[in-house]
Amino acid sequence: MNEHTPAANSEKIRLVFADDELPAREKLSHQLSLMDNIDVVGVATNGKEAISLINSLTPDVVLLDIQMPEINGLELVDLLNYQPMIIYTTAYDQFAIAAFEHASIDYLLKPFPIARLKKALAKVQAQLNQQHAVAHVNKQTVQPQFSHNENKLNKLISKNGERIFLLSPADIKFIKSEQGNSLAWNGEVFYHLTDTLDQLEQALSSQSFIRIHRSYLVNIDHIKEIQRWFNGKLMVIINDEEKSELSTSRAGADKLKYILRI
Repeated sequence: MNEHTPAANSEKIRLVFADDELPAREKLSHQLSLMDNIDVVGVATNGKEAISLINSLTPDVVLLDIQMPEINGLELVDLLNYQPMIIYTTAYDQFAIAAFEHASIDYLLKPFPIARLKKALAKVQAQLNQQHAVAHVNKQTVQPQFSHNENKLNKLISKNGERIFLLSPADIKFIKSEQGNSLAWNGEVFYHLTDTLDQLEQALSSQSFIRIHRSYLVNIDHIKEIQRWFNGKLMVIINDEEKSELSTSRAGADKLKYILRI
């Protein structure tokens, strides 16, 4: 598997696209060729090819047609070992809700103009810039006894008796330390993790997780609101049904302000 640092402002977005129709591939290829910040690293003509290319090339983003033979765009995402950002493309708007339920960053209804495509890819660039900022801050503030892990952690492991759960980091809203245990919250249930919060901070440093407090590691993609709190701290409100509230430390507040530019 190729390893790369997430694209910063000066780097190109590494992209794979998949579509089973030749005219659609040719049009999309032409549109992308007009964008200086895009590096098309692979093109797939069906779901199986897409899985192979995504896992081997580890692109930043995939433009994925939903209706493809054998394995459609919605199904194949669950079969990936590597999880890039996803932009779904389709000629049928009834797939929109399903697309967003699969945590896509955007949804393009064919035929889409280049301006709409640029708007979707701008979201990708913003996300990559944010990840880069998180990784930079985490690296600067890391405790020296923990080595920096450059590999992106694709799954978190939770063990409960004889059962082992594989959790996608993108689905986790925050992780808290409680009485020496690390607990990952997905909006419905807490999962017990074997790693310490310090270890998880390192393993998730290339993703959208930030240490806002000695007891909290938060996925900034799941922050709904931020409120000013006491003594230079912030109150972070999570986008779950409970609207979970997490208080930062002053150092954690400084991190959030830096990353989110607030």
